[in-house]
Amino acid sequence: MIVVLDEARAQADLAGSVLRCPGCAGRLRRWGFARSRSLRAPGGGRLWLRPRRVRCTGCAVTHVLLPAIAPARHAYAIDVVGQVLLARARGRSHRTIGAELEIPPDTVRGWIRRVTARSEWLRVQGTTMAHQVDPMLPPTVPAGSALADAMSVLGAAASAVVRKLGPIAPPWQIIAMIARGRLLTPLRSG
Repeated sequence: MIVVLDEARAQADLAGSVLRCPGCAGRLRRWGFARSRSLRAPGGGRLWLRPRRVRCTGCAVTHVLLPAIAPARHAYAIDVVGQVLLARARGRSHRTIGAELEIPPDTVRGWIRRVTARSEWLRVQGTTMAHQVDPMLPPTVPAGSALADAMSVLGAAASAVVRKLGPIAPPWQIIAMIARGRLLTPLRSG
């Protein structure tokens, strides 16, 4: 999976042989499409996606160009996930969040557990990006929990990106890019 902010730009980069395989840096070429998927958007609407599949001419591995709005293997847009994470960072319970956003509480709890389990990694990714984009940023003040600290730093990094590059994408899509598409992926055991 390769997370992209702008699908049209990714298609142009693919056609111009700019996109490279993350495994071997070989040339990527079109290889059909991944399955169509529907995402629940903020406000309860639906988004339909049909992500492009690509194949490396060097190692023959296939990848999906997944828009940053679509967390891998989840049926909700990244903005919905972001609402959940911010509510939890403010101390709300998974049941309350689920009821307010009309999301099953078990889904909300699962997201919170996954992000909390990788919160230190996310905090490091956010800190690294923020200081690469704006080396003069002051240190981030701890927010009170591992999840809140990670959300605070990722928000600061997304803000730094917007200050430097302009409003290239909504904040949660920028955060998805900073997290390299791993915001909701489970930690590997062992």
